[in-house]
Parts: sequence; C-alpha cells; structure tokens
Amino acid sequence: MHSHSIKDLWDLPELKIIATTKINHQIFIDVMPIKSKQACPICAFENTTRRGIGYVRKVRHLEAFGCPVYLNLPAIRMSCTACFAHFVWAYECVAPKKRYTKAFEATLPKQAIGATITHTSRVANTPATTVARIVRSWKMEEATRVQKTCQKKALACHNLVLGIDDFAIRKGHTYNTGLHDLRGGTFLDVIPGRRIEELHAYFNTQSTLCALKPVAIVMDLAKAYHTFAKKMYPAAIRIADRYHVNRYVTEALQAVRKSVQKQLTPFSKKDLKQHFRILGKRRDQLKNDEKNILHRLLQYAEILHQVYSWKEAFIEWYDCSSTYELAKKGFGRWLAQGTTIKHPAVESCLLTMRNWQEEICNYHQLRFTNAAVEGKNNLIKALQRRHFFTRNPQHYKETILLECNAEWIQYGS
Repeated sequence: MHSHSIKDLWDLPELKIIATTKINHQIFIDVMPIKSKQACPICAFENTTRRGIGYVRKVRHLEAFGCPVYLNLPAIRMSCTACFAHFVWAYECVAPKKRYTKAFEATLPKQAIGATITHTSRVANTPATTVARIVRSWKMEEATRVQKTCQKKALACHNLVLGIDDFAIRKGHTYNTGLHDLRGGTFLDVIPGRRIEELHAYFNTQSTLCALKPVAIVMDLAKAYHTFAKKMYPAAIRIADRYHVNRYVTEALQAVRKSVQKQLTPFSKKDLKQHFRILGKRRDQLKNDEKNILHRLLQYAEILHQVYSWKEAFIEWYDCSSTYELAKKGFGRWLAQGTTIKHPAVESCLLTMRNWQEEICNYHQLRFTNAAVEGKNNLIKALQRRHFFTRNPQHYKETILLECNAEWIQYGS
C-alpha cells in the first residue's frame, strides 16, 4: 500500500509516515511533521528554528485490522529567533502531554453510552480511570448542548404536547420527575422531586421551561401534577394518561376476581388464579386457546362476567369514540353500566372516574399517551441497575439526558 493511502486510512493529514511495523499484534507508526517550521506560541513569529528531537512520544491511535495502533511522535525542540522562547512541536492530532489522540478519545463516549465504564475500558483496552475522565468531561459539554437543542426545539413547536411522570431513585423514598416533549420525542429535563412545592421551586429557576407554550399535557392522576400544570400552563389541555386510567379498571376487575375465588371449590379457585392474566388482556388480542379458557373462567360467577364486559366496554370507548362530544356521552353510558355492578372495588373505581371525568375525556381532543414516557422510565431503571446508581446528582442527570436523547448526540470525529 502506498504511503499516502496509509495516511488517508489513519486520517493523519499533518504527518508524514516514515515506517510502519507490527510487533505482538500491535502496530507502530513512525511519523514526522510535513511542515518544517511552526509558529511561536508566544509571539506567533513564524521564523523558528529546530533544535533536534528530545524524545519520542508513544501515542495511542484508532484501532486498525483488529490491532491497537500507536504513533511514535518525535518531540521536536523549537526556538524562536524573535522572542528567544523555547517550546516543543505541537501536533493537531493530539493534545500536549496526552497519551491518546483526539480521534481515539472521541470513540470512547460512543462506546460508553448504553454501557459501563468497566465494559468500555475492557473493549477499548484502556485504563478505566482514563475512560471515566474522558467520558465525564465529554458528558458535561454534550449533555448541556443536547438539552439546549431539545428545549429550543420544544420552544419553536406550535403544537407542543408535554408528558410529565415521575420515576424512582429509591422506590418508596426518593423520586424525580421527567419532563418530555411527546411530539418531538425528546427528554427535556430532570426535575428533582415530585411534590408540588419542589416542582414550583425548580421551575422558578428555569426560564426556558416557563416559556414553553404547550397545547396539552399528559400525566397520570396525581393531583400534584394537575394542580401544578393548571397553574404553570393554564391554556393547556390536561389529559389523563390512558395506561394509568385503564389500570384502575383492570385492578377493579382483579379485585372482583379475588372475591369470587374465595367462594369457589379448590380446583376452580386454582384455575381462576392460574389464568388471572387472561382476564386482564384485551379480548381482541386473545389466542384461540385463551378464548376457550376465558369462556370457562367467566362461567364461575355472573358478577365476574359483568365486570369483564364492563372492562371491555371501556377499552371500546377509548378506541371507538370519534369525537370529544361523543366520548363524553359514551363515558356517561359506561359509568351507568358500572353502577349496575354492586361491588366495592367497582364503586371505588367509578368514584375516581367521575372525579377525573374531564381529564379522561380530554384524550379524545388530542390522542396522546405517555407510552413513550414509560419507555424512557424503563430506560432510566436499566441505567440505574447498570451503573449501580451514582452519587453525583449532576453526572446522574447528564447520563439520563444523553441516553434518553441518544439520537441528538453528536460524537467527535
């Protein structure tokens, strides 16, 4: 292979390749600068003089042909004839006093996203401390840039739809709140806490988030989120997330199932308990053998058949209501259907549905759910397990913003 082709292969435009050797599955490249002179870093005078080579730097470069590549860079001593300063030749491909080229360092963050520092260190054959230092330095800059890009995109959106949901740092003790752009598919910010006073305290310091003008906000039935959204974005439609609303109906169905189980024979009780998941599935998603099992289960008690039909009618209401006006009428009929079922679990569910009737029906004004938000929450859970959490809150937030907005990351060349 010609020398200029080798130079193009390793992307070294400023260097001239003198020799290439392979020793013990490692490639060593002897190079020299193409230019004969370099401007003085102090006075910028270009008429400098070479004073020989003090030593040779061994610098790690990009891998090639399955082997690690090292550049043998001569440390050329220079002196300026104008200011009489002495300095060492500065290479563009590597920073001063560094053992890795800029191109090699730029590959480490891409390997670290979605993995651990230990795994990246093993794959890159680089010390973990070096990988951690490079990746953390990159995350500080890139997370800020990605967050500003996503928030700027949300500000420019005329039909912005926000999604709000909490995720656990320590389940049952500490929580954070995620703010999402559902239309753009981006994660806008991590808000510490989930109580209304914590939300207000954080938003008071974030002028960009206060300037957002969403047409709708999707969230669960947490009263704090609805109170906060009503005060912060009064013009936005508040939509109760379909997944969380449907879960109330499913939990009522399972509560009825448990009460029915207590009155059955041991064999029937075991049969009903064993196939409880079939009751929670949509009828149109059941397989043929599951339909046969469902038919057998519903014959154990009339009230179980009534609650199951009530649950299916709710799914049909979500799917088939074509307009907001028809949805409100259909929702009233569904509530009336539920009142005929005399069971405490169903009555408790109906009470919740009546209290949140407006927010539930608003789904039919703008059909958005927090499905993407739940996906990001699962990604955050996996991140926390993979990293065994992290003690640095800022580093934790930067990692979340980058991994949840992976398509917006720009890796160095």
